[in-house]
Amino acid sequence: MSADEPFDLSVLERVADPYPVLAELRSTGPVRRTTDGFWAVTGHAEALDALRHPGCASSPIALRFLDGLPEGAARDEMVHRINFLDPPDHPRVRSLLSTAFTPRRVTALRPWVEATAQDLAAGLARRGGPVDLVAEFAHQVPSLVISELLDVPVGERDRLTEFSDRTAPLLGLRTSPAQRTAAVAAAEEFHAYLGDLLDARAAAPGDDLLSALLAAEAEGDRLTRPELLSLAATLYSAGHRTTRDLFANGVSVLLDDPDRWQRVVDGRWTVPDVVGEFLRFETPTLYVVRVPLEPMVLGGAEVGPWEPLVVLLGAANRDPAVYDAPDEFRPGRAGPPPLSFAFGAHYCLGASLARSEAEAMLGALVAELPGLHEPGPSAAPRPWRQRGAFRGLDHLLVTA
Repeated sequence: MSADEPFDLSVLERVADPYPVLAELRSTGPVRRTTDGFWAVTGHAEALDALRHPGCASSPIALRFLDGLPEGAARDEMVHRINFLDPPDHPRVRSLLSTAFTPRRVTALRPWVEATAQDLAAGLARRGGPVDLVAEFAHQVPSLVISELLDVPVGERDRLTEFSDRTAPLLGLRTSPAQRTAAVAAAEEFHAYLGDLLDARAAAPGDDLLSALLAAEAEGDRLTRPELLSLAATLYSAGHRTTRDLFANGVSVLLDDPDRWQRVVDGRWTVPDVVGEFLRFETPTLYVVRVPLEPMVLGGAEVGPWEPLVVLLGAANRDPAVYDAPDEFRPGRAGPPPLSFAFGAHYCLGASLARSEAEAMLGALVAELPGLHEPGPSAAPRPWRQRGAFRGLDHLLVTA
């Protein structure tokens, strides 16, 4: 790959392991042109600059995703999606969300999360045989947690998961007409369900996040119904998918080398340090996009206004200029926190909840299944998939 050759972002959707590709790209420069007119940002310093630059906006991203979308739920969600908002809308909506999704609410939930993870892990231990850790644990815990937060009936979890997975292509940089049509239909179903849920909470408020969002008020302002629907869809999707992928991706790294798992079991590696390295080493959200509204120089590249920046968080998290031996899995390593939850005004509000869940899940597995391992070599490679910006495993077969 030459420094003058535009990079084809679609390559990332066709490889099981994107990190060698990202390392090669970064070696030719921290900011590079892509074949579709974007700029790929791979350097850690440059990613930070883009994420916190006051001239880099998020709302123009929605324009790209809106192109060709019909009137309806999918279009409404893109218009009101919190990560596509800029001032004055973004600080207003984020402030209202923060009054409902408080650190106190997250802290109070921790014992419930730990007990839920422990129960599920104990159930896996009793079964003993090979199980799919993604479907039967990594997905179960965060989907139960976000369902508990939103007070969604347990029997409806799989239905909402299906909605969020089917709508994910709406956020892809490349989406076929067939994928878009299916995602638009799924968005209509998703919003219809969430609309009924909001109506039920309005009629009979409870001690849940949806009721708190309906009641949220700041300086006489409240969330509109389209904003509430978009937030509810985003919270459910991000609340289980990112944590599921963060955890399953990370555990797969531990299982690559039996000594890694043993280091967690015997306490040589602490659970919080391991989860922190999960985030850096196998970033579940591979990229975010920002759009400069004014000319800027980034990593020596002269970026024009409205030329989108694809900030490759996974690449920045393995930048050798910031992390020593970045391709080694090394919990407790020196260096700044990873950029897996982005940075700046759009730093993920659910970051502390995601880390808390992953720590509870890993602690439960270590306690209940200290002999965890993959059942044996298989001819089939691990089933990695990328849906939009989200990278994870479809399955991870393990045994105690």
